[in-house]
Amino acid sequence: MSDSLHPVETHSLPSLLAQSRALADGEANDTGCLTREPRLFDIDELDRVLVEGRDRIRFLHAMLSNDIAGLSPGEGRWATLNSVQGKTVCDVRLFVLDDHKKTGSALALLEPGAGKLFTEALDRYIIADKCYFSDDAEHSMVLLSGAGMEEALKQSGATLPGKSLFAHCATQLGGAEVRLFRLDRTRPDATDIAVRFANQDVSTVRQALSAFKDGSPELLETARIEGGMPRFGIDFTPENIPLEAGLKEWAISFTKGCYVGQEVICRIDSMGSPKRRLVRLAGSTGSAPTPGTLLFAGGKNVGWTTSAAQTPDGWTAFGYVKKRSNEPGTPLQLGSLDGVEVLVGVPIGNV
Repeated sequence: MSDSLHPVETHSLPSLLAQSRALADGEANDTGCLTREPRLFDIDELDRVLVEGRDRIRFLHAMLSNDIAGLSPGEGRWATLNSVQGKTVCDVRLFVLDDHKKTGSALALLEPGAGKLFTEALDRYIIADKCYFSDDAEHSMVLLSGAGMEEALKQSGATLPGKSLFAHCATQLGGAEVRLFRLDRTRPDATDIAVRFANQDVSTVRQALSAFKDGSPELLETARIEGGMPRFGIDFTPENIPLEAGLKEWAISFTKGCYVGQEVICRIDSMGSPKRRLVRLAGSTGSAPTPGTLLFAGGKNVGWTTSAAQTPDGWTAFGYVKKRSNEPGTPLQLGSLDGVEVLVGVPIGNV
């Protein structure tokens, strides 16, 4: 490992690290197409876990960083599962599918490879709780994003969920039963909609969505980075507390009861800010930095990069920068003490 790189491979999810490296080294992606028309993306790589049992909501509320007990069927929330030291075990978008006490379920949407982290960590806390986990293997999922997406979905015969982030509802496409979820994949709002459907209905749903052009994984990742959305497994990992990644307003409740890691997270928040923050970075020349490229200021290493992508105007990236050097506009050197100068951008979470 070069001295110019942070050892991200010891903390990142392997598939995301490989994807991020390829994206940084790849061709430029122009996300301007999404301002003109929608695209359909395959997101079946994401882990999906069904949570069942009469204690599912009470148990998840006690474990996760956000208010789960306050959710009703058709609602969802972003949360983190943390260690007792406040570090991020994984993150999860959790959706309450129904409220039947004994046979109801919730759907946990996680990054590829994080489903095992989620279930194994929670299993350690289950004693007499009626809470069970299983893979959502009988379903597939695609994502719709871009201008005109909602109108195109309506024309396909679907009823849309409410406007709030993580709202979801059951509907039909081409006669197949599906569920639509409002997501924040490319931006921190409800601008994307995921479609979950039975594996046996793949051809039916694809036909119903035939008006949508396919989008590449690289285009989706570039849109995510430009939109300021951090991704667990590359932009924040078990090395980070969620506050460092800017998740305070998105995935953490400071009014709910206790959860794992709460004491550490609340103490750091009360001190003002964590010792480092995930920020935006951008360059107009050169190649996008490989994940883990070190950042320097004042002759010292002050951080490293995470996700990065080539764009028609240069490159865009995220990076962790220590407190004394992470004010917007602060100049940094990329990769070495005399590396290309880049400026610190707006912290993630402040969009």
